[in-house]
Amino acid sequence: MSYEDRGTGTSAGDETRGTGVGAGTGTAGGALRQAEEEVRNRRHAAEKDPATGRPALAAALGALSTLRAEAGDVRGAVAPAEEAAVIYRSFDSLDDHGPGGFLPELAGALHRWSELLAAVGDARGALPPAKEAARIYAELGMKRPGDHQAELALAMSALGDRIAATGDRAAAAPFAKQAVRLQRELVEEEQPGASVPALVEYLLRYAGQLAGSGEAVEAVPRAEEAVGLLRDLAADEPEVFLPRLASALRTLGGHRAAVSDTSGTIKVMAEAVSLFRGLADERPADFVRELATALDSLAGHLGRAGDPAAGLRVAEEAVALHRELVAESAEAFRPGLAAALRTLARCLADTGDPVGALPPVREAVALLRAHGEGAEEELAGALRMLGTYGELEGDAEGAVEAFWEAVTLNRRLAPDRPGASPASATPLIAALDDLTRALGRLGRHAVAVEEFDGIVKEFTETDPAVGRRLVVERNAFLLRCPAPWPATGLAELVLWLDEDGQRAGGPDAVTVRARQALRSYGDPAAVRTVWEEETFTPAPEWLTVRPETLDLVSAWMFAPNWPRSRDFWSGNAEVLGGEEAAAALDELAVLDPHGAQRHATLRDAVLVHGVTAAYDPLILSEQLAEWLECADWTESRAYLEEHPRLLTVQPPPDTPLAHVAMLDIGRTEGLDAAYRLVEDRETLQTYVDRALEAGDGTSLMHAGGIEGQVFGDRLSSLTHAQMALVLSGETRGFDPADLAALRHKADDRTRTRLLDEARAVTTRHPERNGETMSRIIRALGGDGA
Repeated sequence: MSYEDRGTGTSAGDETRGTGVGAGTGTAGGALRQAEEEVRNRRHAAEKDPATGRPALAAALGALSTLRAEAGDVRGAVAPAEEAAVIYRSFDSLDDHGPGGFLPELAGALHRWSELLAAVGDARGALPPAKEAARIYAELGMKRPGDHQAELALAMSALGDRIAATGDRAAAAPFAKQAVRLQRELVEEEQPGASVPALVEYLLRYAGQLAGSGEAVEAVPRAEEAVGLLRDLAADEPEVFLPRLASALRTLGGHRAAVSDTSGTIKVMAEAVSLFRGLADERPADFVRELATALDSLAGHLGRAGDPAAGLRVAEEAVALHRELVAESAEAFRPGLAAALRTLARCLADTGDPVGALPPVREAVALLRAHGEGAEEELAGALRMLGTYGELEGDAEGAVEAFWEAVTLNRRLAPDRPGASPASATPLIAALDDLTRALGRLGRHAVAVEEFDGIVKEFTETDPAVGRRLVVERNAFLLRCPAPWPATGLAELVLWLDEDGQRAGGPDAVTVRARQALRSYGDPAAVRTVWEEETFTPAPEWLTVRPETLDLVSAWMFAPNWPRSRDFWSGNAEVLGGEEAAAALDELAVLDPHGAQRHATLRDAVLVHGVTAAYDPLILSEQLAEWLECADWTESRAYLEEHPRLLTVQPPPDTPLAHVAMLDIGRTEGLDAAYRLVEDRETLQTYVDRALEAGDGTSLMHAGGIEGQVFGDRLSSLTHAQMALVLSGETRGFDPADLAALRHKADDRTRTRLLDEARAVTTRHPERNGETMSRIIRALGGDGA
C-alpha cells in the first residue's frame, strides 16, 4: 500500500502537463507570470479552436489557481478555479477524452474550487461545488468500480467539512464516515489509491464531526485509531510522521477531555508535548510554536484535573515560549500569547491567587485589542475573565465595564457565527449573564433589565430564533431579581411555555432551558399557582422533576460504557427506578431522543427482568464491538480469552466474515484451531480442502471470509463464498460472472488451484447445482466441463 497522500486525481502537476507551466520557472513570481501568460495564450487558442483549445485553457486556469494559492493569494485563486470548473462542465457530455469524458477533470476542478471558497470564508458558496464533486465521483465509481474510490473518499470528507462549516455538524458526520469506510477498504485490500495518511486524516475529521454533533463518546475510538496508525507510520518514517502524530495526540486529548477522561487526556497531552519538545530542539523554526501551543493545552488540562500547581509550571513555560515568538513576529503570534496568558491566569486563580491572575489577563486584553477585528471573539472571552477576577479583587465597577464591552462584542459577532440560530447566541448569553449579575450586585437591576430588553428586541427583529432564546434568558434573569420582577418573569415564562407547546416541531433545547428556569425557582408552589392561573390547566408533569433527579438520570445516560452504567444503576436503583426518573427521561428526550429512548427501554427491562438480564446483551454487544476493533489477531485472541462469553454471542449480519469464523470455529473446535487459520495460510488451505471434501458450505464460507479479510486474496474469497452458497443449496443472490472481474488480479497458481477445486466439487457433489458450478468454472477461465 502507499503511504503517500492521495489527491483528487488531478494534482497541480497533472494540470500543468501540456500547458508549459511549472518547468524551469525560477522564482514563485516568475512561475506566476508564466502561468498568467499561459492562460492568455490558451484563451486565444480556445477562441480559434474551442474543441481542442478549451480543455487546455481549463488546465492552465487550474495551474494558475494552484500557483496563486501557494503564493498566498487565496482570493485571487478562486476566479480561475471557478472558470476551470465552468469550462470542464461544458464538456460533461463529451466522450472523446476516455471513459466518462471530462467528468474526472470536472470533479477535481469542483473540489479545488470548493476548497478555495472555504479557505476565504465563503462556507455557503463552497457547499454546492463540494456536493457536485462528490456526486460525480460516485457516478464514476459506479461506471468503473474501483477507479475513483480514493477521489470519492476525499470528496466525501470535504463535503462533510463544507456541511459542518454551515453549522450542521450532525449532517456532516455521515459523509465523514463514508470517507473513512472508502479509504479503509482501499488500505485493507491494498488497492490503487490506498493511503494510510489519508485514512488517518479522515478518521480525525470524522472524530471532529462526531464531537461537534454531540457524540463525544463515539469520537474517541476514531481519534485513537488515527493515533495508532500514525504510531506505525512514525516508526517507519519519523521525519514525516512524528509531527502529525504529535498533533493527533493533542487532538485525541481534546476528545478524551470531552468525555471526562482526565487521566487519559493528560497522558496523551504530555506525550504530545514530549514529541513537540524533541521536534523543537531539532527544528525550532518549525516547531517552537507547536510546542508552546501544546504546553498551553496541557496546562489547562492539568488545572481542570485538580493539579493547578503543575498546570501553573507548564503555563509559565508556555507563556515564555510565546513571548519569544511574539518578539519575532507580533502580528502572527499575539493571539497565541494572549491565549497562554489566559491559561496562566486561570492556573494562578486555581492556586488561590485570583488577584495575581489580573496582570496576565490585562496583558491578554491589551494584546487582543492591538490585534484588531480578527481577535474580537477572543477579546470578548478575555474581557469576561478580566471582569470576573476584577470582581474578586473588589473592583465591581471595573467588572461591569469589562462585562459590558464583552456583551457589546458578542452582540456584534453573533450574526456572523456559523449556524447563527440559536446556538451561536451562547457567548452573548454568557456575557449577558456576567453583566446582569454584576449589575444586580450593585443594585442596578433596572439597568440590567433595560439592557436585556434592548438586545431581545434587536434579535427578535433580525434573527427570531436567537431572539426566542434570549426571551427565555431575560425572563430567567427576572426570577433572580428582587420584587416585583420575579412575578413578571414567572408569568411571562409560563405564557411562553404554554404558547411554545403549540409550536410546530415540538420542544427543543430552548424549551428545556425555560422549563429548567421554572423548576429552579425557589418557590415551587408559586410556580404551580401561576401556571394554573395563567393557562387554566394543571401544572405539567415535567414541572415536578427535581433538578437533582435530572442530573442523576443524565449522568446515568452518559456513563462511558455499559458496565459503568450497570454499576451506576445499582448505586442509584431507588431513584432511577422511580416515576420521577421516567419523567426526567421524557424531559431529556428533547435534547437526546435516541439516548433517552434507549435508556427508557433499558429502565423498563431492568424493572421487569432484573439488572443482569437487562444489561447482559448490551455489555456483550459492546464487548463484541471492542473485540472487532482489536489492532491485530494476537490482541483479538487475548481479548476473546479474557471475555469467553463472547463465544455465545450471535454476531449481527454486518460482522466481518473472518470474525464470524473465529467465533464459530472457536466455539466448536477451540481458539487454537480458530486462530491458526488467520496465522498460517497453509493451515487455512487444509481447512478449505476439508470443507470441499465434506461439502461443508458453512466452513467454506468461513474460509472465504478469512482469505479476503486476512490474506487479501479476493478471488479465492469470492470463489469460495459462491461455492459455499452452492454447497448449502443457495443458487440465488450472487453472480458467478463477478469472478471474472477479479481473475486478472490473481496469479496463475491461484487461478489454477481454484479451477481444480471447482471441478472437484462438480465431481464429488454432482447433486449440487451443476449449472451454477459450470458458470463459476467459466468465470474463472475454465471451459465449464
